[in-house]
Amino acid sequence: MAVLLNIAMLFPFIVKSAAESGVPKINPFHFSGELDVGMRASVQCAVIYGDPPFEFSWFKDGHKLIDNRGVSTRNIDDFTSNLVISKVEADSNGNYTCRASNSKGFDEKFATLSVKDDGTPKITPFHFPGELTVGMRTSVLCAVIYGHPPFDFTWLKDGHKLSEARSTSVKNIDDFTSNLVISKVDADSNGNYTCRASNSKGLDEKSALLSVKGKCISIFIL
Repeated sequence: MAVLLNIAMLFPFIVKSAAESGVPKINPFHFSGELDVGMRASVQCAVIYGDPPFEFSWFKDGHKLIDNRGVSTRNIDDFTSNLVISKVEADSNGNYTCRASNSKGFDEKFATLSVKDDGTPKITPFHFPGELTVGMRTSVLCAVIYGHPPFDFTWLKDGHKLSEARSTSVKNIDDFTSNLVISKVDADSNGNYTCRASNSKGLDEKSALLSVKGKCISIFIL
């Protein structure tokens, strides 16, 4: 009974001694689980307990992380360090560790960054001008902003493959961009135009509606 009493009396002092050690303690952090290639990622490493000053170090897969054009670290205040990846890519995948140390010791926490990178094309939306009248020229660009080349571009009108005609032409400007040109729009030009970009991983398509305003013809009857 006396032994148990002594342990009970000593326990608060043991806890107090550990709490007063001043060794840093980091709050866990996590990357977003919805990161796609090209997105921005940011996490904060915050010390929630310990005696300053602290020294912060960041590691990726066990190697010290060095600031470069797309990756930067910055101490926000005496207790917090911020890691920013301006544009994540497939090479950004890995385990990121923050280590906070002081004269009493150190603590470290890590989080896994996983980028969705299946290589399927992604097209930026395009639009026709809203003030087209008969005889005007119009042009739209179908640009792939993400994906693994080479790409195969296909243009459709109202769900049917678009055939080049005297006033309609399609041209690939580069490996990522296709251009549709209608040199003179008329009533038959009205419709829904779709660009489809495909590669070995899959496809994406975007559509835009072309609406031509016909000329008004006045008829006078004498």
